Amino acid sequence: MIRIITDAMSDLTREDAIALNVTRIPMPLRFGMDEFLDAGIASERADFFARMRVAAELPRTSMVPMAFWLDAFNKQLRNPADEVLCITGSSKLSGGFHSAELAREESADPRRVTIIDSLVATCAQMLLVEEAVRLRDRGATMAEIVARLESLKRRQLTFGLAEDLKYLIMGGRLNPLIGKVGGALNIKPTLTFREGQIEKEGVVRGLKRGYAWYIEQLKKNPPDAAIPLYIGGADCEETVALLEGMVRDAGIDVPIRTMGIGCLIGAHVGPGLTLMSWVCQE
Repeated sequence: MIRIITDAMSDLTREDAIALNVTRIPMPLRFGMDEFLDAGIASERADFFARMRVAAELPRTSMVPMAFWLDAFNKQLRNPADEVLCITGSSKLSGGFHSAELAREESADPRRVTIIDSLVATCAQMLLVEEAVRLRDRGATMAEIVARLESLKRRQLTFGLAEDLKYLIMGGRLNPLIGKVGGALNIKPTLTFREGQIEKEGVVRGLKRGYAWYIEQLKKNPPDAAIPLYIGGADCEETVALLEGMVRDAGIDVPIRTMGIGCLIGAHVGPGLTLMSWVCQE
């Protein structure tokens, strides 16, 4: 059997990990003097974002320690007939991919461990994880799953909208002077994943235009209806529901999967962040 492992950058919840038969590796976070592991629990996320809304400084994230990967790999390799497929968050955002590679070399049987750098995170990474699960459950081979995921990565688009400039300024991603002017003008930055990193795509004035901007991107880059569109939100379930309704009202015929954005990406962009990820038509 193919055993699938992913890290907390995917925002896979503990409950979904059990339902999908996927191993979820937590990642360390430090908030002030407190250090904890992102365990993918709803109450934990709610507490985290409540704290972020009043924080004077952003929390800090760390890569998954090699020991976490090694323990997970060796547990799944106990059965000689099993293989491990590990899907990590982007190597440009965290050292988790490289940590996993080191762990593979130290594992009981490196030949049975395959590691994929998703080059994305959160709902975009979940898209790949759940496609791997679907293929595994249909009896696909490791080679077939890897080929499929690499093909999807080439056609995958991910866009985001930050609700508040405050967190981008705190994280050094936006000049405070620009942020002050942008705040006065109700400017909202649009984001994208490009070559494994989160980059500013542009700006819109006001959230209403920002939500319409998502629909424009979907129409410019029609999604493959065989793969769900993923909509994620950081502590903003009502906004996610609104975006889902807008996609349906726009007549875009694609399955939709909604989910929460967790602590790791939220630590950099803040609560109110929304993301959409889909695979374009061939």
